[in-house]
Amino acid sequence: MPVEPFRTTSHELLDRLSPVSGSPFVCPGSASAVSRAIHLARLNAAWPGCDQCEWRFDSEGLAARTVLETAQIRSQRADGIRRTEFGIRGQYINDLDRRTTADLTRIFINCLHEQSALDDIDAGARRSPRETRPGQSVVTQPDKSATSFQSVAPLVVGYDGRSASVDLAIGVVAASREFGMPVIDVGRCTAASIQEASRCFHESCGAILVTGAGSPNSWAGVDVFDRHGEAVPVVWKDFGVQLEHVCSDAATFLKLQLPDAAARRRWARRLTRQSGFHDVVNFEDRYREWMLRWYPKQSGLRILVRTDDVLLQQRLVMIAQTTGLEIISRGTPDSTLTPHVALTIIIPEDDRQFHVLNAYGQPVNSERLALALNRAMHTQSSQITAHADAASDRFWLTDAARTGARQSTESIHDALVTLGLIARLTESKRLTADL
Repeated sequence: MPVEPFRTTSHELLDRLSPVSGSPFVCPGSASAVSRAIHLARLNAAWPGCDQCEWRFDSEGLAARTVLETAQIRSQRADGIRRTEFGIRGQYINDLDRRTTADLTRIFINCLHEQSALDDIDAGARRSPRETRPGQSVVTQPDKSATSFQSVAPLVVGYDGRSASVDLAIGVVAASREFGMPVIDVGRCTAASIQEASRCFHESCGAILVTGAGSPNSWAGVDVFDRHGEAVPVVWKDFGVQLEHVCSDAATFLKLQLPDAAARRRWARRLTRQSGFHDVVNFEDRYREWMLRWYPKQSGLRILVRTDDVLLQQRLVMIAQTTGLEIISRGTPDSTLTPHVALTIIIPEDDRQFHVLNAYGQPVNSERLALALNRAMHTQSSQITAHADAASDRFWLTDAARTGARQSTESIHDALVTLGLIARLTESKRLTADL
């Protein structure tokens, strides 16, 4: 019986004929190559270095079950707590539980308090010039040591509709009160409405929104805004937190490496001997009243709004009942045919962002929308202006007539407010259907 000749694969032949120095498998952080056998052994053991290796998909020779298990391990390792533009995101319970969220809240409120104190010092310095002689003035600089004895500015706290957000919001409120910071609890809200709450409570130092917007359903997170609605800068290394640059199969992000429990306890400093008060307020009614000012009093326009947020859908019902607008509310994946509409707006979980389609179903980018609105408002003496950022495709409004106690024009990022302005200008024939 003839003997079948021994067959080798191309990879085995490469291992036999080529020295290790000629192998293409160079692990991240190493200058020397390894053999294919070591490469496969490290993949089989889910070695952390393989997470960033360009050869991690070259798994011929491993069982399909092993490849699937190691991919899951890599995914879980890559997730962790991610830094975002306005805060952090992470898997609920696995990465972000109530205690971890409270620890990170202590970092954010430290930064909020310090920034608020510096803003108050600058504002006080601008308001207290001391005249020396005609034509000259000397600005009196307040004593920075006195800031710790001043009253602590309150913090606005709210949460979105995710099931995990209520649990994590308890940790946020507890950490804030332990710090000595008063809390204005607006409860269930959205990103746009909590920013309006921060503008209305002029004495506040900023706002914290517990939200997982932009992440999978099993994720949660925290967004932090200063008193102007901007992101709060955090020097993470000052708190012993390291940032790791991760390039996963799906995205590139910065992951937080938190210190041990002993180091985190040092974050829990207090401003006073007493805890901050906890004031629960119903801000939703106040927000809706302000939002309705942007809409026409009566209108027969038909508008399609796609959103999955229950609170936004409730607001749309209220708007339709009050103004007469015919608003068709659908979920984002709903493909049901709709009759001809004057406008379509798609609002994600973060209602500071949105996408607009004109009456012909054509997408309208932020720059084009801002230009159309500014042209339409130019015919009336309006203090409202529209702005857009081409790089991020973001859109916002400014109302120069509403400077408030802070004497600064504040930006309004709000999808429903923008929708109201579009409806009002369209109803008055200042804005055409093609935008």
